Amino acid sequence: MILSNTLHQVFKSSVIVCACLIFSACAGMGDKTVSVTEAQIQQKLNERLSVPLSLLKIFDMNLSNALVTFDETTGRMHTSFDTHLGSQLFEESHAGKLGISGKLRFDVPSNSVVLDAPEIENFQLDGLDSKQTEMMNALAKQVGGQLLNGLTLYTVKPEDLKIGATQYQPKDLSVTNQGLQITLTPQR
Repeated sequence: MILSNTLHQVFKSSVIVCACLIFSACAGMGDKTVSVTEAQIQQKLNERLSVPLSLLKIFDMNLSNALVTFDETTGRMHTSFDTHLGSQLFEESHAGKLGISGKLRFDVPSNSVVLDAPEIENFQLDGLDSKQTEMMNALAKQVGGQLLNGLTLYTVKPEDLKIGATQYQPKDLSVTNQGLQITLTPQR
């Protein structure tokens, strides 16, 4: 009988300890961070922009080989692309470089990081005279920003938004010199 009571007491104590551990683990679940690298953003840009862009139904622009850097000081992403531009106005296509920058924001409905307020920093095509270069730069600055605004750069994976029974939601997006840090917080 004494052994039975002792086993019952040990079992009861074990259940209480386990319950306390589970409750403290759940209470201790705090924010978590998802890191996104420059390479991940470069890959996404190369996938998203592999289809030629049409500018004013006159020019067809192909962008490739995205090179992404992040600027922690300004919170902007800077990207350069290899560019090929073809048009019925030219007898041949032209190769060059396109440089853009933009702010990044988190779009809650889609759980995605998107490009916001992009700016064409530079646009150089080989083989154009100065007047043609000036005209192409003006066109790129006016149309390019509109085409790239709201472009999805990264989507948070569903498995990052739920661990066990805890559902997470975006709290903060930080730009660092190494990449992006997305802070997720448990929903209450």
